[in-house]
Amino acid sequence: MGGVFTRWLADLNARATEFTSADIPTLASITVDLLASVVAGCLEAEKALSPEARRTALRAQIGAFVEQHLADPAMTPQMIADAHHISLRHLQQLLAEDDTSPAAWIRHRRPERCRLDLTNPRLNARPIQAIAERWGFTNPAHFSRLFRATYGIPPQDYRNLLPKACAERQQSRAE
Repeated sequence: MGGVFTRWLADLNARATEFTSADIPTLASITVDLLASVVAGCLEAEKALSPEARRTALRAQIGAFVEQHLADPAMTPQMIADAHHISLRHLQQLLAEDDTSPAAWIRHRRPERCRLDLTNPRLNARPIQAIAERWGFTNPAHFSRLFRATYGIPPQDYRNLLPKACAERQQSRAE
């Protein structure tokens, strides 16, 4: 849980500009629940946590697990549930609280990670299919269709548009 809490704080810090003052109560509640889980784990007192704190901690653990195994094309909702010693139904109920399902979460995160890699200038020499494979896509045609359906543009065009957009933005700033 310490690692999950550390990642939460790092992500919170990195994305601080994305949040509004209306988000503060929710973010504070999640942060306190995760901290309580870390402390309870150190004291071997997890059962003393509130049910909400345990759910929050479990969702954070599941999120960290999914991110860690996103590249594994064999990752399934059942694999996630088994790794956390919960039933598939319980996993589905936990994620339903965030208006998603395990499979939808994976389907959302994989193309998003590919999109981020396509915007990384250090990865420009890496073929798009290698990026897709890195995040669990084994079929190039499937990846291309999914990326286009998700972002409205093929991955190659997305990669090519980014440098042009940056150059245009820099030029407009210079003027």
